[in-house]
Amino acid sequence: MRPLIPLIGFLFLTSFAFTQDNRFAPVWDASVAEQFTAKLAAMLVTDDPGKVRNVQQDFQRLCFRLGAPGNESQKKELVDLMLNALDDSANAAVHTWLIRQVGRLGDGAAAKRLGKFLDVDDMVVRNEALWALSNIPGDDAKKVLADKLAVETNAERGDALKQAIRYHATPEKVTLKSLDEMLTILATNDEKAWEATLPSVGWLKNAKIDAVPNFKDRFAKLSVRTKVLLIDALAEVQDRSALPLAVDLAKSDDATLQLAGYRAFGKIGDKSVLPLLVEKIREGENLGHTVRDSLRRLNFDGADQAIIEAYDSATDNGVKNELLESLRRRRGDIAIPVFEKALTSEDGGIRGRAIWALETIGETTSIPPLVDRFLIETNNDARGAIERAIIAINNRYADEDGRGQVFCDVIAKKNVESQRLLLPILGRIGGTAPRKAIAEFAKNPALADMAFRALCAWPDASVADELYQFATSDDEAKSREATRAYLRVISLRADRSAKDSLALFEKGMKLAQTVEDKKFLLVRVETARSREVFDFVVPYLDDADLVQEASRAVVDMANDHGFYMSYRQKIDPALDKVMERSKDNNHVERAKRYKERRL
Repeated sequence: MRPLIPLIGFLFLTSFAFTQDNRFAPVWDASVAEQFTAKLAAMLVTDDPGKVRNVQQDFQRLCFRLGAPGNESQKKELVDLMLNALDDSANAAVHTWLIRQVGRLGDGAAAKRLGKFLDVDDMVVRNEALWALSNIPGDDAKKVLADKLAVETNAERGDALKQAIRYHATPEKVTLKSLDEMLTILATNDEKAWEATLPSVGWLKNAKIDAVPNFKDRFAKLSVRTKVLLIDALAEVQDRSALPLAVDLAKSDDATLQLAGYRAFGKIGDKSVLPLLVEKIREGENLGHTVRDSLRRLNFDGADQAIIEAYDSATDNGVKNELLESLRRRRGDIAIPVFEKALTSEDGGIRGRAIWALETIGETTSIPPLVDRFLIETNNDARGAIERAIIAINNRYADEDGRGQVFCDVIAKKNVESQRLLLPILGRIGGTAPRKAIAEFAKNPALADMAFRALCAWPDASVADELYQFATSDDEAKSREATRAYLRVISLRADRSAKDSLALFEKGMKLAQTVEDKKFLLVRVETARSREVFDFVVPYLDDADLVQEASRAVVDMANDHGFYMSYRQKIDPALDKVMERSKDNNHVERAKRYKERRL
């Protein structure tokens, strides 16, 4: 296979993932030309970035389908249409996107026509063409790159061209060696021979070291470096017959060999190596890191259960803590009851590790013990961690699957004092079940204030209308808190139109009671990036009280390349205002940088 040379900086466009069910679905009834014309027009005329992305996604599905075997003529037709569109300067706004699709679908015939984009002034378009040519197979694309390299005078562009050409290089053939032959080669000082043969370990069938004549004696005579190279190679292909060798190395007095042995345990170890790993689990620096990494990688049948048994039998809390962390990293469901039980440990470190683990892999069964721990916990940091864990567990469930229902049931069984402590957490979970529960709790005068705070902590804008009612009420205390909560929820990322976002922001700005409220909203409007929202922000660059927040919103939106390119004529003057009026050097420098790098 050819080397994986990363083209850093070129992969800036959003990629879309499609299910395999769509891969070979029949192409739609409309002709390829009709579909292309309609989708190209849709991308060019809409002002809504979200709609542009939807059209691009729809079009890319077509590209994906036509790229499947059996659609060669239609694929060629589509590539020709895209190349013709690239020749038309009226389509410049989508040049980068079209070039990306040609790079995915094109063959050598497309290479020459893409080559001209290596000379354009727009760096983004130029880099996209380089990416496409590096991915189109065959000598035609390689020749285009080589011809350009021959006349390129810019060192940075020349390096990028060389990298793309190397991506086209034909890999050298490696002659497979037997393990016996490899051992003979490693006994020499020929490093090039080592590099050529060691990768072949993965292709050997039944590469058992005990079948190699005099292996132990021959291995003992190898240099430290070649011993490490060989055990690493055998471990990489999970040759478990090499485990005794790894054990010997782990017990070596040589630190390098010891590291190699422990490193191999993670790939070829079994239950027998656990005592060795546990013994060194708290070591510092390289050895401790290697041991802990191997514990997390152990892949034999029953590995999680074996680690649990080691945890149960350990008497040192530091060791138990590290074993819990290994189980957390391994994410095995079998360990969930262990973490739940660990919540009752007298050791704060173990409890903290258990809370963190349940945040990562906990299930609804973990909520009752987490709540019990929360109610008796006196450390505020630990309480915060428990709250995050409860929210994370609930967020793993969709609303229609009853997100928050178990937590609601747990709260319902607690006394009023406990309910007052738990209601704000319920608000942060959100969803249908918690909202119904909060409505019921609000009927209790002793809980009404906490039910209100739960609404103010809501994770989306579904409670915006209720918050607006509180914000416009005569209750001054609640009005202030509800106003800030309303401004927060309407600025959260959401799937709504630019028009709807603008309406909410305008309503929020009228509702804002103080300059601080207005600032609070302005720095968050970037989450609903659109032309309409950008136009909403720009006038505030002329407001002395709000110019800094408006500047931040402008540069945050300008940071989006696709948005900038489609709305440059409005964004550039706004960036000029930022450079002129903002007192924040970061905003000024960002504005300069965004303008310069896109010219």
